[in-house]
Amino acid sequence: MVNSTATEHEIQADEQDDELVVKVWVKELSFMQLQQAIKSFVTLSADGGVDIDLAAYWKYMFAEAIEKTEPRLTIPQMLSLRPFIANQIIALLPQPQDLMADPLADGATE
Repeated sequence: MVNSTATEHEIQADEQDDELVVKVWVKELSFMQLQQAIKSFVTLSADGGVDIDLAAYWKYMFAEAIEKTEPRLTIPQMLSLRPFIANQIIALLPQPQDLMADPLADGATE
């Protein structure tokens, strides 16, 4: 019911060198953490507009879902990674469209 163990992943750190890797431990987030993730990147305005800030979402996910890395990277360092590495990391994390679609789909059937 509650998964508190992070899963280790190895990602390629250099396009030219398959042996150069970064280890990333990703933990499964709780229901409430996922709800907070939505709150971190979606803003509803009084006139019904929706503002989506994907940078805020990934910042939240890097801080909450990544337990540790090897070599050790701080959150600011992770946010500054080259796209080659960052894209591999975000592929391991819950995607924003999945968070938005699932609650809406569930609510539509009730």
